[in-house]
Amino acid sequence: MSVFHLTSRLVQAQQASAPTNHPEEESIKAGRTAETDLINALRQQGVPSSHIFRGLRVPDGFQTRKYEIDIVVLTDYGLFTIEVKYWSGKVSLASDGKSWIHRKCTYSDKNSSVTYDEKSDDLIAELKLKTQLLRNHLLRKDVCLAEKYFHPRVVFMNKKIEIQDELVSKLEVVSSLRYQAFLQSFEKGLGWSVASAIIPSFLTGQLSYGAMEMARQALSSIGTWDVICLHGDRQLYGDFKGSAHFSPNREETGTLEFSHQRNASVSSLWAVLGYSPQVVVTMHKRCGGSWLWGTSCGSVTIPYNAEITFRVAGDQEDSKIPANDIQSINLSI
Repeated sequence: MSVFHLTSRLVQAQQASAPTNHPEEESIKAGRTAETDLINALRQQGVPSSHIFRGLRVPDGFQTRKYEIDIVVLTDYGLFTIEVKYWSGKVSLASDGKSWIHRKCTYSDKNSSVTYDEKSDDLIAELKLKTQLLRNHLLRKDVCLAEKYFHPRVVFMNKKIEIQDELVSKLEVVSSLRYQAFLQSFEKGLGWSVASAIIPSFLTGQLSYGAMEMARQALSSIGTWDVICLHGDRQLYGDFKGSAHFSPNREETGTLEFSHQRNASVSSLWAVLGYSPQVVVTMHKRCGGSWLWGTSCGSVTIPYNAEITFRVAGDQEDSKIPANDIQSINLSI
């Protein structure tokens, strides 16, 4: 055993036991937390978890591009497509009457701040486009629902937001002041349950049980993002492209769990004995429950610096992420 090889392994052991920390950006974390809070609030109103869909990627007519919808809620009165925003500051229409202006204020310290305007596309128009693509996709799946059963909503979750009257008056906009009323609209009373059981759906204007079940199955088959959870709790959304060391079966595998040796003393001991750092990747069955009950469908041992190829949402090129930085990968359908 040469001194050079031993030194190299000791350096690798040190690197493997002290991976790069990847903290999540606060603005991104706040947005994802807002989505989770809304989903939990809908469940509290009685909406079944099986009728709430997050991060659906709906294909366009030519199947060449996919558009993400934050949340889709299936109810008796149709599908609510929801765009969740946790913006603060002020929101108004631009002078062209189409774009939106988001005025932000950032504080560099207690006594100074910077205000700037950020121009964005019309959120309502964008969501309506995604909603129409969703309807078209369901039609291709033989789920034929009239346009009146689709309800796009842009929900502003942050109370520290001021929305221009011209925007807040629109049906599609749910401000923080209208948030509770929006949630309560999903609540079902005893009278509704009795009426829906004895009155035909074509008289109530509601979706029939059969139509809802077909819609639920079609929505369940729409893919979402793959999610990589990095050391430091940062999450990357996008498409898992693969690894030279393993190739999971997506139909069978839902989660890839990366197990590391983070103890520097133990890693150094293995290095002295002639071993290089490795990572154990365990593949867990999709919808298999807790890993404690034998839901693993295989495992593989790979070098700690093996590259995992991942296309982050919005990027034009693939990223190469070292296995040592990864905690887990959730695979979409």
